[in-house]
Amino acid sequence: MIETWGFFLIPARNPWEETAVSRESIQSSYDSYMDLWCKCEQWGFDGLAFAEHHFHAISLSPSPHLLVASLAARTKRIKLAMMGSVLALHDGRRHAEEVGMLTYLSHGRFEPGIAPGAGDHEAVLSGLDSSQIRPRYYSAADLLAKALADHRVTHQDSFSNLKNVHIVPHAWLRPGQSVWVTAMSPDSAAWTAERGYKMVTSWAPTPFVAALADRYRAAADAAGRKVNPSMLGLRRRVFVAETDSEARERFEAAQDLLKVSDGYETMDENIRKMMHHPDDFAIGSPETVAEKLISQCRAGGYGVMLCLMDNSQFEPAVLARSFELTGTRVAPLLRSAEVGTKPSMVAAAS
Repeated sequence: MIETWGFFLIPARNPWEETAVSRESIQSSYDSYMDLWCKCEQWGFDGLAFAEHHFHAISLSPSPHLLVASLAARTKRIKLAMMGSVLALHDGRRHAEEVGMLTYLSHGRFEPGIAPGAGDHEAVLSGLDSSQIRPRYYSAADLLAKALADHRVTHQDSFSNLKNVHIVPHAWLRPGQSVWVTAMSPDSAAWTAERGYKMVTSWAPTPFVAALADRYRAAADAAGRKVNPSMLGLRRRVFVAETDSEARERFEAAQDLLKVSDGYETMDENIRKMMHHPDDFAIGSPETVAEKLISQCRAGGYGVMLCLMDNSQFEPAVLARSFELTGTRVAPLLRSAEVGTKPSMVAAAS
């Protein structure tokens, strides 16, 4: 089984123009996305995931926890997750408290997610020295792990000085839930697996993401942790129309925001080299898109497909139709697909 999730940039209309940051434009963007997200539940998506980005109208999502809280009150079934909070920019204790709040506001549908950030750009603009990014990330990650394990936390290092502090509301995760970690390297994959966390990756060609999943499974096995496909998420850029020709025509006519933007992840040279690889695109009819996504998930044993569908400047009705087709026609095909759980099975399926 492969779950189908939506993954969102949340761009303003024409984010490179000054009018993109007008009150009217931003209000319209939030309103249209809230409507779209609620419809995603009706159309059959399994989950919605949000990233944190700053300082650019290509992503109106500097505080995604607020989006999760708002959606928790508007939806009933769909899973809600972060992919992920840029911990270097946050007070670790407050982040753990917010995770606890969202656990209850969503009635257990929320899964936290953490990330070191897309390069140094956003952290440096926030006033951090680049040398602090990774240490702050690991400190806050350790604090969150303690807060998930116990409502009283002792965490003393260069960034926190908590001694038997009561973290309330205490976060809890249902069976099968975990923290999502955005990983782009074998070392990050191993770090994630050793802690029993779920891994999500993106951008890279299929052989790389398959190797990354193998590294994750090997590290989990060495740590005595079991892995199943639902613990591995792959993010791809997806656009669906009724036919292959219509999908290609509409996609090529839309402005690719990641090509024209100088913001967020495009500032990372390593990501910029990968981000237009053909493997990162699934464009076509529901059947064509499902076939490609299933093949890639099987190649790495991924059980969660995260569909980034608003990376180009589509008209709202066109974007909504792509989501509708993905939820109603692609998702059932993914849900019926079998995915292997061991490297040997993955190799056989790829």
